[in-house]
Amino acid sequence: PLRPSLLLLTNHEQQSIITMTTRVPLSTNEILSPPPPPSSDNRDAYYAKIPILKRRASKSTKKDPTCVIVVGMAGSGKTTLMAQLQKSLNLRDAADDKEDGDNTTTTTTATSSTKSTNNRAGYAINLDPAAKYVPFTSSIDIRDTVDYIEVMRQHKLGPNGAILTCLNLFATKFDQVMAILERRSFPLEKNELTSIGEEGEEEGQASEEVAGDSNDNNSTDETQQQQKSDDNDNDNNSAQASSNTNNISNDNSSNNTAPLDYILIDTPGQIEAFTWSASGTIVTSALATTFPTVLAFVIDTPRCAASVHTFMSNMLYACSMLYRAKLPMVIVLNKIDIVGCEFVKEWMEDYESFQEALDDASEMNNGYSDEMAGGGGSSGYYASLTRSLSLVLDEFYNHLHKVGVSAATGEGVEEFWTVVDQAAEEYEEGYLVDLKNRVEEQMAKERAMQRVGARKLVRDLQEDGQL
Repeated sequence: PLRPSLLLLTNHEQQSIITMTTRVPLSTNEILSPPPPPSSDNRDAYYAKIPILKRRASKSTKKDPTCVIVVGMAGSGKTTLMAQLQKSLNLRDAADDKEDGDNTTTTTTATSSTKSTNNRAGYAINLDPAAKYVPFTSSIDIRDTVDYIEVMRQHKLGPNGAILTCLNLFATKFDQVMAILERRSFPLEKNELTSIGEEGEEEGQASEEVAGDSNDNNSTDETQQQQKSDDNDNDNNSAQASSNTNNISNDNSSNNTAPLDYILIDTPGQIEAFTWSASGTIVTSALATTFPTVLAFVIDTPRCAASVHTFMSNMLYACSMLYRAKLPMVIVLNKIDIVGCEFVKEWMEDYESFQEALDDASEMNNGYSDEMAGGGGSSGYYASLTRSLSLVLDEFYNHLHKVGVSAATGEGVEEFWTVVDQAAEEYEEGYLVDLKNRVEEQMAKERAMQRVGARKLVRDLQEDGQL
């Protein structure tokens, strides 16, 4: 007898379920046995969905640009630092071009080879919709897509809510941004451009043959008129195809001479709107699964010098972002033209040094109340909490890259690029390996779900006597 659940089905539906059992590629023993390891074809199918894993699997020789997401508290100097970073790239280009013009032919050849190895090309993106003035040239600007003031007016939102809404609207089209970045980062090679031109010529020849066959079936007068119009159309199509091919080659000629090395992304001043929102997660994940990505957390060094508690608050926020994004992080100690960053590096490298600074701050009170400063000594609640947190974060500091820069003068920018390259290597050893492990875990879960479904189907059909 059939089970009650099957009695509710029609004969056709029951026969369809029975037919499904013949399509199950697993026998009863295979279903009950441990699952086999995934095949290379299944793994390649999963890797094809993730751009960076797909390129690694295909062993592509094209260099991946490093994506630098600049984040930090409001007023820490993120946008000014973006301008200085872009300026450093452009100044290097101008200096190399000037040097090439002044040298002789032999010297120019040697200089051009040096330029190809030292030159760095950058691509800037602005994700701050509320910025009225941006001191750097952004290739992609969220303000061109979303009007911050109009969002506030239409949705009746405050400043922070409007920034969050603008990011959410922009995230719905971020796949188009990624397509632009991939085309800019990996331009077509000459052989690929040639194949595109050959395909255009083949399409033009095919259209001419079809037009000629159709014209033979018409009358003489109509054939002549139609052939003239078809010839004009074919000429226009050929011209359009050749122009498109020329445009593609022209677009990629400059890219081939200046391959993309860095992608700089400026985030809103309200750090919470980006780091703790769904749109921020979408943007970060999309970039991290396509390019080697590094977080640059900008810290206001003079504020840290004024209060050890401000330094601890910045470190806690950096720790939370590292835990959330799982990406390599560079601590950028900004404004070193005002206050040097050596004391911050010492606090991060030497636990006892920070404890001494905390004792000094507690004794001097630093403008805080006795309760906040630790009751004038080291036994207060706030001082005790800060000591405990510093002990916890002591191990966290060992996994951070740190560099001091001045967004106003450009001091330390070259060292910044060196540290970013080191963090990009850490991406290959850390995030990329974790990403592969997550893919393997997802594949194992799907295989397990398939086997559980197959077991349930076989068990039900066995109980019903249909198998």
